[in-house]
Amino acid sequence: MQKTDYSKIACTYNNRYKENYLSNIEKLLKQLVFDNGYKIILETGCGTGKWIKSFDDLNLKVFGLDYSLDMLKMFDRGDSKAQMINADACSIPVKDNSIDLIFCVNAIHHFPDKKKFISECKRTLKQNGMITAFGVDPYCDKEWYVYDYFENVYQNDLKRFVPVDSIKEFLNSKDFRETDVSIAEKVFNERIGGEVFNDPFLKKNHSSQLANLSNEDYEKGMQKIKTQIKKDPKTIFKTSVVFYMITGKK
Repeated sequence: MQKTDYSKIACTYNNRYKENYLSNIEKLLKQLVFDNGYKIILETGCGTGKWIKSFDDLNLKVFGLDYSLDMLKMFDRGDSKAQMINADACSIPVKDNSIDLIFCVNAIHHFPDKKKFISECKRTLKQNGMITAFGVDPYCDKEWYVYDYFENVYQNDLKRFVPVDSIKEFLNSKDFRETDVSIAEKVFNERIGGEVFNDPFLKKNHSSQLANLSNEDYEKGMQKIKTQIKKDPKTIFKTSVVFYMITGKK
């Protein structure tokens, strides 16, 4: 298993949101801000800044942090006043007790030391500040055709991801309050036969799962799909993904 090289993914990364915008995650983020009166927001693993732009119409102080400079370069600033930081989420370069809300979307599995990241959140959050992590859990949800056709992708995800209940336990171990796991959004679709090639997530550099494969292993998986379609043109390629929200207050 290799570490995802986001310099190769950066220029096409946002194409994934043309297929699945994940609008409910954006709605939940804004609701957290409104309900708690948060004013200073930090997204860790912000990538191209897609999620922090959700706050452009609000009077907030917003920071985006990512380890990949190439991903940060893809940030379409426009009128956004967000400040971008090239740094490691396990060593957040901000003062103690200075942030109201720290969140990450589909990113915590990339952080090399999840417990250290959570410790950093505890240090940098204000009292009553909140950490919120959105992500999938391949330990309990594995109905994705990519797992069936590309060798070792599922096994690699089991190595990369931490079960959502374990993340909640990490929060409890750091004395976060009101910890909770809930379903943020469900994505379901079925593509029949050759329709599967219209799936943006099937392109090699549109997801970390396939980007981590060698070119040879990627092509083997694509060939398996083509062979299956030739055998049965009405083969159903199913994607059923659940995005969870894990929260805790300092």
